[in-house]
Amino acid sequence: MKLNYLPRLDGIRALAFALVFLSHVGLGELVPGGMGVTIFFFLSGYLITSLLRAEWSETQHISLPGFYLRRCFRILPPLYLVIAITFLLDYVHIPVHQAAGMGLTSILLYFYNYAALTHLVSPGIPAGLEVVWSLMIEEHFYLLFPLIYLFLLKRSVSKRSTVSILLSACVAALCWRTILVFLFHTSLVSASMPWTYMATDARFDSILWGCILAIGANPWCGDKVAFVERHRGILAAAGLLLLLGTVVFREPHFRETLRYTLQGIALLPIFYYVVSTPQKWQAKWLAWGLLRWIGLVSYTMYLSHFVIISILRGYMTGHPVVIALCAALLCGLFSEAVRRSVEIPARRFVKRISEHRAGVVAKRELETAPR
Repeated sequence: MKLNYLPRLDGIRALAFALVFLSHVGLGELVPGGMGVTIFFFLSGYLITSLLRAEWSETQHISLPGFYLRRCFRILPPLYLVIAITFLLDYVHIPVHQAAGMGLTSILLYFYNYAALTHLVSPGIPAGLEVVWSLMIEEHFYLLFPLIYLFLLKRSVSKRSTVSILLSACVAALCWRTILVFLFHTSLVSASMPWTYMATDARFDSILWGCILAIGANPWCGDKVAFVERHRGILAAAGLLLLLGTVVFREPHFRETLRYTLQGIALLPIFYYVVSTPQKWQAKWLAWGLLRWIGLVSYTMYLSHFVIISILRGYMTGHPVVIALCAALLCGLFSEAVRRSVEIPARRFVKRISEHRAGVVAKRELETAPR
């Protein structure tokens, strides 16, 4: 099974980044930046699981070394570059000097989200680099999920049973957040972010909902669910309303327990509609050029945007709108430069390695074939 490129997914990625960016430039009371992160999580789970599913469908195998190699060369080069630049700027007090060795260690070893929650680093990293907490959750998740999915595939567990297992894990995450809030009385409002927002054990289901769609009802892989096909427009509209409701209703206990579950459920029909109806204007506009470009560079934009905003706030006294526009321009220029000089060469390198490995395997099979 070969998956075609879906530019509409880049459009969704661009909208998710826009929510985060607008929240960080000072519109946090109006723009739900947290929902942007949730969309990023869902999209990541959907995209990566779809690729794993397609690989299994085509070869009856999932190359874990290949998966982790692609993951490393996708995530690490831009991350290490941004880390190096921001720590260097921090060292010369741009905008301020607040980084520490433990902060750098917590990022490089992927436990920054827990280090921040337990005040092991406070702040301990350059201003604006705090956004890497979400990357910690993604990497924790992908250390384990491909192993679990491959195990289920090798055991010939049906799609229905696999989805049931993953849904049970989502329910478990909701129950755990409820226990944290109502039994352990975890802080709902903290100086940084609550445990239920920032910890892997409480947020992994935001990624898992995307995995569920990729496995259970994935139009990208050719799945067609009769009821959803007939009512996909209504279901997508209901998903949008539910998503809006989770933003409008701001009761703290709800926001740190049920909100993430409802957002995951709401995104299911929305993504199904966007992927399955490329010809309709409601989805087609997501493939517009500017949105596609923002989606392509969104990872580096996400890593760097808050650093740039923090620096501009330290040296500019103009209107917040001016700072936001300057930040957007600088962020876009930097991210495009990283795409051309780092991301594209890294992608080509991984492709060459994959082609070499495929050639070696084919040669070995040819040599061992009966004559």
